[in-house]
Amino acid sequence: MQNSLEESTVEYLDRSGALQILIQDCRTRAEIESRQDKPIAVFRFVLTVDPVDLVNFDSTLGNLVLHYPLDAGRIFQDVVYLSIKALDLIPQVESRNQILVHLSISTLPSLPSYSLNLRDLSCQAVEQRYFQFEGIVSSMTNVIQYTQSARYQCPESGCVGSEPYTYIRLHTAGASESRTIRPDFECHYCGNILEEDVSCRVLADKRVVKMMDPAAIPGLSWSPGAEGRRHQAVTVFLREELVQGIEMGAHYSVVGIPTIDRCRGDITMSIEANSIVKHVVQPSPSVALPDSVARLHQDRLGSPYSFAASLAFAFASSVSPPGTYHKLKLSMLLSLVSTHSNDKTKDGGGLHVMAVGSDTLLLSRLLTYCTAISSRCVHHTVDKHLFAKVTKDTHGTGRFQRTCSIDAGSLLLSHGGCCFLGDVGQMKKDVQSSLQGVMEKDAVTVQIPKKYEDSGVLQSLELPIRCSIWAYTDPNTCKKPAAIAAADLYLQQELGNVSKTLADCFSLVCYMDGTSETGDMYAESLLVEDILNCAMLEEEDLENVSELLSTEDIKQFLQVACCLQPQLTPTAEYLIQGYFVSSRRLRSNSIQSCPFPPTALRTLTAVACAHAKLSLRTYVAEEDALMSIYLFEESVTSRYGYSILGIQPTPHFRHGNIVGSTEIVHLQ
Repeated sequence: MQNSLEESTVEYLDRSGALQILIQDCRTRAEIESRQDKPIAVFRFVLTVDPVDLVNFDSTLGNLVLHYPLDAGRIFQDVVYLSIKALDLIPQVESRNQILVHLSISTLPSLPSYSLNLRDLSCQAVEQRYFQFEGIVSSMTNVIQYTQSARYQCPESGCVGSEPYTYIRLHTAGASESRTIRPDFECHYCGNILEEDVSCRVLADKRVVKMMDPAAIPGLSWSPGAEGRRHQAVTVFLREELVQGIEMGAHYSVVGIPTIDRCRGDITMSIEANSIVKHVVQPSPSVALPDSVARLHQDRLGSPYSFAASLAFAFASSVSPPGTYHKLKLSMLLSLVSTHSNDKTKDGGGLHVMAVGSDTLLLSRLLTYCTAISSRCVHHTVDKHLFAKVTKDTHGTGRFQRTCSIDAGSLLLSHGGCCFLGDVGQMKKDVQSSLQGVMEKDAVTVQIPKKYEDSGVLQSLELPIRCSIWAYTDPNTCKKPAAIAAADLYLQQELGNVSKTLADCFSLVCYMDGTSETGDMYAESLLVEDILNCAMLEEEDLENVSELLSTEDIKQFLQVACCLQPQLTPTAEYLIQGYFVSSRRLRSNSIQSCPFPPTALRTLTAVACAHAKLSLRTYVAEEDALMSIYLFEESVTSRYGYSILGIQPTPHFRHGNIVGSTEIVHLQ
């Protein structure tokens, strides 16, 4: 049986091309070994195995790999050793103990028995074989070292165990450090305590991460249906080449072996990762536009602006009446369509939006409504940490038990989605200052104390944030009196307890209180009418109040819009760059001499691309660039005053400004 499996293994490696790669790798290592003074005791080889292909080739061998990975590893170890000896590839190899083989399993058969649900993970119900699961990295340790292999010898010179390669301890999947390094190993031949040759010890990199079930993310926001569920993170061990490129808060698909650790009466469950791949959501091409949105798009083909404006007009009509908070609704739609592409952008984060208005309750309801539509959203509260937190690693997995664990904050957990900060004006000044630094760099800087480093040197890590940040603030909370004359002359509006430098970090700042008395009265009358209408309805009728565009229709539309990858046309690029350069010159030389945000060019391009996606275009047209300039100029004008363009901010949208807007009611 053993010989038959070894023959099948050789034939499979030859058929898949892995044998030729192994031979070339051995020749390269033999050349390196010949130039070194110190002999290498252990040679590690990585063999990529496709279990589905292997099962089709030899069901017995495939079943061994899938269900008995340790036994399969010994089969492949013997095959590699015999191949090296038969072809005389590495003369320094004298024993099969010198061969360490890692079988890289990229994927498993798409059957329910190979899928592991982290929510149902328990120490009694899981076999120690390969499983595939998905998880979100919620914390991770710094890169630490573990013992990959160690060589022991018997102190008795006449014993067989005194030969150089008789006792070599190799790390196996799920094994703890004490399984490889221990002072009480005995010789099988004479019973003496073995002595380790420390010069032959091989160390490798390791990282311990905590992964949480993706189903736990809705529990971090105010999404419906998230109540009454509890999730616990699972410990995953990453070794060798798997430790690099791990991003906090990212969604990964992992193939690994569950292991049970019994230490001092405690039983803990962990997973030894074999391979880890970043999970990329591929929108289904079968998703079509909802009928209501399709009819609206067909009706608005005559204007390049009308469709996106009509969507914003009908968006969140159950929260605030159509026409009110129009710019904020349009900005939120632009942020939603750009959120899904954050991982693909070189600059990291998405479109950050901050709403400024005195009716903070309604602003909070609008932003909360948007969090329910986002693919992933974390609602930050005071009981959570915003950036990252460094704690002691409870596993004690480092060589000197001094490793630390970095716990993700709300910004890092929002990877690929949005982070709702709430009232940013209520944050402490030091938190606002730290938030400004994070948003400027699109990364969270984590300082690892010296006590957690073997070198004793302070180390810092840069953890990128890839999310859209949403917030609001009340301009009336500012303690110092406003400059009324300057406000009348230049339209410089207050930000409350938020500094202008922090506001510049947001892509779009939307002022909701308006600049004219008639605009405020118009919005207030609509809000009062809507509240009175809802108050007079019966409870069962109140539940049946429909939106102009339902939440499901908006979600389905966003899935279609996010599939688009619009290309920037030369005309649009010329307009954006021309506006950026001229604004930098004019505003810096004006009477106010106000700074122009240095990130404006990136923001303008992102807004133009988002508007093209919102309009269901495959290219960024001139109109998209103009709308991007208009929205950005409104935002800058409200903070720093008028420019030569003389754009008047209009936070609300009157019914008559959209031709045929009343027809939206009949789209359902």
